[in-house]
Amino acid sequence: MALDYKFVDSGNSGKARCEIGWNWRPAPLTDYDLWYVLSGKGQMRLKGCVHPLRKGACFVVHPGDQPEASQDAEDRLSVIFIHFRVLSPEGDLREIQPEPLPERVVYLEDPYELEQLLGHALEARFRQDDWTRLEFDCTLKQILIRLYRSREEPEFSALSKKQRQAVTRVMHRVQEEIGHRLPHEELAELVGLTPAYLGKLFKAHTGISLKEYMTRVRLKRAKHLLSETTMNVSQVADALGYSSVFLFSKQFKRQFGAPPSAFLLESDLPKPHSGGGRSQE
Repeated sequence: MALDYKFVDSGNSGKARCEIGWNWRPAPLTDYDLWYVLSGKGQMRLKGCVHPLRKGACFVVHPGDQPEASQDAEDRLSVIFIHFRVLSPEGDLREIQPEPLPERVVYLEDPYELEQLLGHALEARFRQDDWTRLEFDCTLKQILIRLYRSREEPEFSALSKKQRQAVTRVMHRVQEEIGHRLPHEELAELVGLTPAYLGKLFKAHTGISLKEYMTRVRLKRAKHLLSETTMNVSQVADALGYSSVFLFSKQFKRQFGAPPSAFLLESDLPKPHSGGGRSQE
């Protein structure tokens, strides 16, 4: 997997508004280039295919590639380019085959998060300290993850920034009020949506229903309380708003494959009775 490798700054990165008369026809690249369109229009020929250039277009140009790009004279390009090399897990420079990296071009309909990460990668070049290389490596991996997800999860990428913020706000409220059964109507009102529409957005964003998410959050907290505090099963069930220990235990076992008692701190388990007399055989 690409994330097993280390990504190293090649020292050729920047952000630019392309000049009048600009066109890009470099010699075959000797490193990788993450090339992103902030604004403007044009086209790029890469590996025999012509791709339109517009905001949200992100190219992963490989060593040996020889791209050709031009811009619309009436709508000039602004781009971010980040050149990098790849270190194998063994530490040597090694070209990654195309499979572990995202496709050579990805179009993002809502590129806000990617642009934030690209800007962070550019800023990392100016912090020359003990953390610089690690910061660049981590940021490039986050960018790759974002590109993978935009390709593999069209439902997620179709959500606008405002819609994702609404879902995230609901998730935070559920976590804050973990011991209360929050009605879906109350959560929907929090973000100005109808319960049905919130449910649809939530499923598109997370892959699970809002009800299932609320159950998982409560059970995850229950597992923590059982294994890391002195609370017993009844106390945990009550603290998390369950109407009965039976229902709590049933949901818990379905989620974790074992009853709540299996996760109690050793000091909270019933001690075996030891009498003072002689054992009977």
